[in-house]
Amino acid sequence: MTGDELFDKLSKFGLSPYEIKVYKTLLLNGPQTSTSIVSTAGVPQPRVYDLFNNLLNKGLIEISPGKKKIYRAVPVDIALNRIINEMTTYKDELSEYVKVTEPENTKYNPYLWYMDNANLIREQMKNMIINAETEIIVSLRLPLLKYLDKYILDAAERGISVILTIFPDSDRYDIVELVNKVVIKRRPGISPEIMIKDRDEAIVYVDNISTKTKYAIDFQEEEMIHIINYYYYNIVWKPSIYISKFQIKNNWEFKTSWISCEAINVFMNNGFKLTGQVIGGTQNGEIDVSGSIKGTDVIPGYKNSFLIETDERVFTVGGRLTRIEDIRLEKFRLNAEKIPGK
Repeated sequence: MTGDELFDKLSKFGLSPYEIKVYKTLLLNGPQTSTSIVSTAGVPQPRVYDLFNNLLNKGLIEISPGKKKIYRAVPVDIALNRIINEMTTYKDELSEYVKVTEPENTKYNPYLWYMDNANLIREQMKNMIINAETEIIVSLRLPLLKYLDKYILDAAERGISVILTIFPDSDRYDIVELVNKVVIKRRPGISPEIMIKDRDEAIVYVDNISTKTKYAIDFQEEEMIHIINYYYYNIVWKPSIYISKFQIKNNWEFKTSWISCEAINVFMNNGFKLTGQVIGGTQNGEIDVSGSIKGTDVIPGYKNSFLIETDERVFTVGGRLTRIEDIRLEKFRLNAEKIPGK
């Protein structure tokens, strides 16, 4: 990025083109008089004092006392950090105001957003990763994988369970770091790129072959997210081949039943003893139980459930929308311990 391009980005902080020229001139050339700034920066003489006042109010320049005014730039780290801190405070205050002021009946409406801007789509996916609290389920082609892999690694390092499917276009891409921290499968052939965060938001990014365009739909509605999750499991995940499995670490958190069953089966087939905690709902209300994991009960296309044995009884645990298991899963904490000799 050139110097001019770097300074142009000051517009993001509310500076006009002329204000940027004056601030740039003072930063690069040191303190100056107004006459010198007009000449060096190339700004109109009648505008220069308005520009000084604007920059002074924004905390970007300082003026010497005395009859002959000398202007100097406030250092970048001090000036911009002050603006960033002010905007952060404003953002928090505005978010809190909206949260407490928003009518109750608008907080649970189903949302569906259409996006056809590639930069907007990838930024939305990045934000989903950054804001994830428990799990991320995602399938990515090479361009998005290159952009998002550092955010995926950051998420994994802070304890987020990341389930990733990649495609043949990534065969020559270096995924060594990802392999050590993320469960990865490779799917032969291409399918839509999908991201599901914490079972509360999902994006489907697809190619429209007839119009040769790409677009995405962002879902924030439980039933639609359930359908997308079902599609991901059956169309993206099941035909794929493992590159790295769940044994990369011994403690996981999930909100999705099929991932929970997948992890349980992988660990049990490799000689691990499993315990866990299940938080969910029953016909009688919320429940929080801990115990030994006894196995899974999977019928393709119908159910993905597992069994947890407490001191009192054995519970069957299914997906969030289940109607047949004892517990509707909200969160599952899984602990795996290798059995010696197995």
